[in-house]
Amino acid sequence: MATVGDYVLFVGKDRVGEGDPVLGANLLKMALNAFAEADELPAAVLVMNSGVRALSDPENDDVPASLGRMAEEGTEVLSCGTCLDFYGVKDALRVGEVSNMATIMGRMRAASKVIAL
Repeated sequence: MATVGDYVLFVGKDRVGEGDPVLGANLLKMALNAFAEADELPAAVLVMNSGVRALSDPENDDVPASLGRMAEEGTEVLSCGTCLDFYGVKDALRVGEVSNMATIMGRMRAASKVIAL
């Protein structure tokens, strides 16, 4: 059983890096799976901008599954409501809660460190 640490993970886009988008999407899946399998989970996963699309894509089970495993162990998963509205995916959110900028920034300020993907 994993423990929940005092760091947070920030997901600001639906892929990792700036290169090929398919590779970047696969890297995001692998990174989140690695976090989900770690001995110490993030206190929160904070999702903004195009990152919210990875939580609502019906063709992608990997990202919601990894975040769901973390949530079951006590990691808070918060997605930006403005971002969900912008991309039109609020009703398709598959894991976590709809949040706002103030709450997300508060979680970042309270964390010992923020890891950004």
